[in-house]
Amino acid sequence: MKSPQIDRPAIEELFQLQRRAAITLMKQAGALAGPGEEFLVGRRELVVWVEKTFKTEAAVLERKKSAGEELSRSVQEVQAVRAALHAQGRPPVSFPLVDDVLRATFTSLPSSVCVEPGRITIDFPAGQPEAVLPLLYELSMAIANDFGGLREICNVALSIDELLSDLQRSKELVIESSCSTF
Repeated sequence: MKSPQIDRPAIEELFQLQRRAAITLMKQAGALAGPGEEFLVGRRELVVWVEKTFKTEAAVLERKKSAGEELSRSVQEVQAVRAALHAQGRPPVSFPLVDDVLRATFTSLPSSVCVEPGRITIDFPAGQPEAVLPLLYELSMAIANDFGGLREICNVALSIDELLSDLQRSKELVIESSCSTF
């Protein structure tokens, strides 16, 4: 009769692992310390753990494969656009990207990029149109990374407009009440 539990040496042989790796695997599969502090894992628990791990790893591999395929398609598209530009005699425009730009948010935008409700302004040196490209890219990354920040800017402005309107009404009421007392 087979034992309902498997010990560390059997795990080492089954999975071709060294002692510490076998113990780690057994703990992940729900092993408990048996007599003499020897780890034992139930056969059913081990099978369930292996199946779960296999499904999880298969899903991760599938996502990596899909991401790799998408990246390949994107690279091909970029290469096609560059080839078309080259065929038209238009050199591709490129600029260096700093890692921080990829994580841009509305609070991290440089002072030359001003975002207000209903208006976005970008200041760059006259006669240097290429200087605006990294700023536009950084703005687009901020939108992608922090769309809530853009909404917040718009909502804060609405609140400020409401406060100004309330203040104007209060001012008018004060003026009216002071005029009526004379």
